[in-house]
Amino acid sequence: MSYHVLNTNTWSRAEHFKFYQGFSHPWFNICSNIDVTALYQYCKQHNHRFFHAYLYLTQQALNQSQTMAYRLVDNQIRVYSPICVSIAILAQDDTVRFCDLDYCVPFSCFNDMAQETQQRIKATPFILEKFIGQEMKQNTIHLTVLPWVDFTSMTHARDTQFPDSVPKMAFGKLTQEDDRWRMPMSIEVHHGLMDGLHVGQFIQTLQSLFNQPELLDA
Repeated sequence: MSYHVLNTNTWSRAEHFKFYQGFSHPWFNICSNIDVTALYQYCKQHNHRFFHAYLYLTQQALNQSQTMAYRLVDNQIRVYSPICVSIAILAQDDTVRFCDLDYCVPFSCFNDMAQETQQRIKATPFILEKFIGQEMKQNTIHLTVLPWVDFTSMTHARDTQFPDSVPKMAFGKLTQEDDRWRMPMSIEVHHGLMDGLHVGQFIQTLQSLFNQPELLDA
């Protein structure tokens, strides 16, 4: 994992960071609807897997947003690169597995890697001991998909005693409205590391990439 340490002496949000650092629950959540019309139709026309397409473009958006790379580790603010995604997927027995997808370009590379990794993880039993005492991977975001729920709000399970600053995301049910397609998206972040402005900028970047599905074959 590659990172550099942010110089908080010259950081404009240094005092805001100190303010939120003392909170017992320093995270905030924003939910928004993402227009996926162009991406969904492009995937149907070009026989791309829609799930992998929006995961890939989400990963690209994350790596275009510096604040999404901020992590609070050992009283340092580290800026990681590149940022990957860790997704929660269902195995055949309808129980959850956690699947780390490395940063990979182009889309064809990501698609092949994601398919192979998901198949392998789904076939692997969930064993609690593998997670106990393990250091949290920092150059990632935690993402879940709820294709059954057109949610309007969302919270994630957290251990509030653990110093976790990894962003949590969720995508919901693909829904058609007239000739448009949309999905709800939730994002939860540490308020000491960013504000609503930065989340809004990330959402704008994500929407812009979803509006340019030809990037998948660039």
